[in-house]
Amino acid sequence: MTDPTTPTELALSQQTEADLAVTVLDVGHGNSAVVRDGSTCAVIDAAPGDIVQRELDRVGCGHIEHLIISHSDQDHAGGGPQILLDPLRTVGTAWFNPDAKKNSRIWERLIRAVHTRHRRGGFGGHQMLHTETPQTLHCGRARLEVCHPSFLMAGTGPTETSPTFGKLDTNTVSIVVRVHLEEEPAVLLAADMDAVALKHIQENGHQLSAPVLVFPHHGGLPGKADPQSFAKALTELVAPRLVIFSIRGGLRPANPHREIMAGVRLAAPDAHIACTQLSVHCHEEKQLVTDRHLAVIPAAGRKSGRSCAGSVTVTRVEAGLRFDPPLETHRSFVDSGTVISPLCRLPIPGPRKAPSNVGLEEAADGT
Repeated sequence: MTDPTTPTELALSQQTEADLAVTVLDVGHGNSAVVRDGSTCAVIDAAPGDIVQRELDRVGCGHIEHLIISHSDQDHAGGGPQILLDPLRTVGTAWFNPDAKKNSRIWERLIRAVHTRHRRGGFGGHQMLHTETPQTLHCGRARLEVCHPSFLMAGTGPTETSPTFGKLDTNTVSIVVRVHLEEEPAVLLAADMDAVALKHIQENGHQLSAPVLVFPHHGGLPGKADPQSFAKALTELVAPRLVIFSIRGGLRPANPHREIMAGVRLAAPDAHIACTQLSVHCHEEKQLVTDRHLAVIPAAGRKSGRSCAGSVTVTRVEAGLRFDPPLETHRSFVDSGTVISPLCRLPIPGPRKAPSNVGLEEAADGT
């Protein structure tokens, strides 16, 4: 396997330090993305492990303008304390919303890390984040637009009952961010949003269109809503050229869910679909693959031999967007016969009659 910390990689990072880019990191089952303008960085979600830290080291990031934790689940928040307590980096603002329902060790550690870092210094503090947040979040020439939740939903937080929303799940209130590169939409980071969240976004008139969609909840079920209808509705709103599923290969139950994939392909039959690692839907668990097709970026699937697209960087260039690894490279890997039965290559299912309200008005349980 290729060592992602070789001198060649370091040289490449120095050559591209002025890049304006979003890197969707292969962190296994979880989500993490690094937005950067040269070495000016923002981190959106931080899964457990060292992948985020290694990418920040690779691009020479000593200061994180914004650390956004979309919600309290471990696969999005578990690496937050490590970033906050890193003595080699300063942090501008940590953005996350309260979750009174979350009684977990990792959520407690995150809150304590904010408190500790505030006392140590090199930290701008913590704030809630919602669509009415008055501050515009910039990372150099990148702008981070908050599409969800509204202040009312964020302020209510996860709860069994509320006068306005009824039951709110942790996934329902997760923060959805659309990253603009030089004021052009580039990547929609949808966290674990469910059908209730999608309906709320639509009612509030927020635009979601972006060339790249990081699909919510790793392609898992969207609460009680019909998964195919949810995936189709979301994908139609985003109209992506590239859809990324951030998953861990070999994990069961297997993501992306077949009905989710069907909905995506119905809505965007020409979009390129890429999983960070190989789903068990596509490839036998014990058959390992090489990493020669990956970009020279830290990726969790290298060690396990389960890489599909790995970590993906979307860079703003004069002609538009550049993808690394190139989409053609990933397409060749999938179509080479190495991947036994790629889910993204199965025949597109015929359209079917959607259930009433396409399931978007139902409450979500969000697993």
